Amino acid sequence: MLKKQLSLLLVIILLGLPAIHKISGEIPPNWFLTKFENSLMGEIPGLMLFSYLIIMALEVIGPLLLILGGIKMWQKKDYQPWVSNGFTVYYVLFIILTFGSFLVEDYDNGFKDVLFFVGVLVIDQVYFGTRKKSPSIENNN
Repeated sequence: MLKKQLSLLLVIILLGLPAIHKISGEIPPNWFLTKFENSLMGEIPGLMLFSYLIIMALEVIGPLLLILGGIKMWQKKDYQPWVSNGFTVYYVLFIILTFGSFLVEDYDNGFKDVLFFVGVLVIDQVYFGTRKKSPSIENNN
């Protein structure tokens, strides 16, 4: 159980701290505007602000869901829905971050995003993934 709790804490820190930095800083920050100003996002008015707010919201929602799941785990209650939804938020976020990196040809950062995605996926599957087999199509006939 301790490994499960520590892995959950690691994933919470992974995006919880960047969320705190984003909330406490300029919205959107200059580095974000500069990075995407010559991309498709820079061509559509308001899209950079909207994109940044979506990223920021996901970076807040994911850790909050996992924190609630951790509290449920500590209380020995059903934590799986909270944790599952928290990991799903992380997957969506990493897809968005990877797309953004590739959009501006920042492949080094995009590769790091993919590594984060895989790392979170491994933690999810090893410690929290369901081990149940899906019913086969043949059984549904």
